[in-house]
Amino acid sequence: MKTDGSTLVQKLESVTRSFGLDLSPDQEELMVRHLMLVIDKNKKFNLTRITSPEEAIYLHILDSLLLLPYLKKDMGLFLDLGTGAGFPGIPLTIASGWNSVLLDSVGKKASAVNEFLQELGLSGKSSAIACRVEEYASSHKGEFDAVVVRAVAALPTLVEYASPLLEKGGRLVVTKGRPTEDEMSSGDKASSLCGMRRIACEEFDIPNQLGHRTLLVFEKTSNGRIVLPRHVGMAKSKPLA
Repeated sequence: MKTDGSTLVQKLESVTRSFGLDLSPDQEELMVRHLMLVIDKNKKFNLTRITSPEEAIYLHILDSLLLLPYLKKDMGLFLDLGTGAGFPGIPLTIASGWNSVLLDSVGKKASAVNEFLQELGLSGKSSAIACRVEEYASSHKGEFDAVVVRAVAALPTLVEYASPLLEKGGRLVVTKGRPTEDEMSSGDKASSLCGMRRIACEEFDIPNQLGHRTLLVFEKTSNGRIVLPRHVGMAKSKPLA
């Protein structure tokens, strides 16, 4: 059964309000338009395993917006690491008005996201780039106020990826499922090596028993004790902690 766009906008409004997120009707409509573009493109090219628009309201849009309150209000530029179909980067760009770079190592995904940005009228504020994060960080050191990421790697790896991209005082904001105590401890150890420190950890349950989220915030405090970025692949194959 085809889902009406206005019904999805109403559902999104109800969901975001229940989490204390204040969006305008235009912002909600734009986020739903992005979601429908993703679902349509997914018929030709695998962008997401979530094909139900109703579930995607929670698992894509809400999951993205949970990061919003942990970003600084005076931010200018953030990077979405491993953007995939444009989550969390596009909802955060719409909700915040900040500029963004949406990074993905897969060229077809970056091309699809640029199509979405053009269709949504966001290409002046955001762009998708196909590049490995280590290579991108080499030429964009300290350029970002924040790096946002949904669970694409273990915490030590994400901390290492983000550190060279962030300016001092910048933040890495991560959402994961249920990281183990070992992963949390390793993330903290890696952060001390990378000139970062964890400043927040919050827990959320996605409605309708659709999952649990642990949201973590790390702040860049110094240049760290090692030279970053390391060579491509080392953050995963030889993590710092």
